[in-house]
Amino acid sequence: MHVCMVLRKEFPRDIRVAKEARALQAAGHDVTLICRTTAKKPARETVDGIDVWRFSEHDQSPLRRQRQTLQYLVTFVHPFWKRAIETVHESKSIDAIHVHDLPLVGTGLAVGDDRSVPVVADLHENYPEAIRQWRRMHSVEDVVTNVGLLTKYAALPIRRWKRLERNCVQRADGVLAVCEEAKAHYVTDCGADADSVAIVGNTVDRTHFDTDAKPVAGFEDEFVISYVGKFAPHRGLEPVVEGFAAVRDRLPNSRILIVGAPGSAEYGSRFDAFCERHGVTDAMTFTGWVDFEEVPAYMAASDVCLVPHASTPHTDTTIPHKLFQYMAMGKPVLVSDVPPLERVVGETDAGVVATADDADAMAAALVELGTDQEQAAQWGENGRRAVAERYNWMHDAKTLRETYDSLC
Repeated sequence: MHVCMVLRKEFPRDIRVAKEARALQAAGHDVTLICRTTAKKPARETVDGIDVWRFSEHDQSPLRRQRQTLQYLVTFVHPFWKRAIETVHESKSIDAIHVHDLPLVGTGLAVGDDRSVPVVADLHENYPEAIRQWRRMHSVEDVVTNVGLLTKYAALPIRRWKRLERNCVQRADGVLAVCEEAKAHYVTDCGADADSVAIVGNTVDRTHFDTDAKPVAGFEDEFVISYVGKFAPHRGLEPVVEGFAAVRDRLPNSRILIVGAPGSAEYGSRFDAFCERHGVTDAMTFTGWVDFEEVPAYMAASDVCLVPHASTPHTDTTIPHKLFQYMAMGKPVLVSDVPPLERVVGETDAGVVATADDADAMAAALVELGTDQEQAAQWGENGRRAVAERYNWMHDAKTLRETYDSLC
């Protein structure tokens, strides 16, 4: 089959997209990926065997872009991206359209209906609830003084995103969910056919993740508590910071290492101020955004790795790559008790589960991990074994291939 993947982001960056494209190619499928471009990247190139076509909406006049945006706001079908898919189809007939994330699924379905081509909706997260979380980082002043934000808030309320989600999972020929809890949401809350929803998790491709990476220098004499990735209120770092003073009382050489960037400049400033109020900035290191290839070295330098998500309808139905990456590195994890995290860590015995949004519980868990090194090492080994045996990309790639076998 010739599979046209649709990604309204830059590539390469999203590791889920890369893993899936490689898996489909290995199964004998031809993959063309269309994505957003930047001035630094060529319009067409081959990346790891993937035929990448890049498109820029900004190559059009401002008036044309405004008309297309208005049409998208009304219909959830984007004329620019619809035409991009059709351009690939005219070059080489498409046998399946694989759309990454909810915003362009409606566009993919429109082309699929016109061309009688099946569509796979690859839903990386509970998108309506993710939008709700990211919007909480905006102040009222941000919204009323920014025409683009104000338009999105007015034209795309959460209820419209939820309506789109229900429509798409009911119409798509296949739906990919990242965990059991996400599948349950699409089936129970959105009315999807259970047989059409497959779980393709955010697990580790061990052939492309360096589990033998040498630790980054500078943290040798410290108890390093690390978090990797973009951070925002729903990521749950505030309770960790709030409880960190109690951790330092018991483990004076402790340090929080954050490998990533804030979700917005405003939230970054608020988070910095929060850390200062709790008097812990001298024991915190922020790397900012780093390339994916560098991430394993920071994990290797860590003693404990965090996924302390707050409990929200978004986090209750998603599970991040970082959990399985931590486990692959043999690091004990501290996670909050949101359902997907609690389920995986509980069944694998890979670390400690603490109550979400509870600073005292987070502190107690970190002290336990820092004082009982033998047990912490066992938890880390349990996680490594679980990734080797079950939570790895080989398993999820098989499910992806089976989804396409059913389309054939």
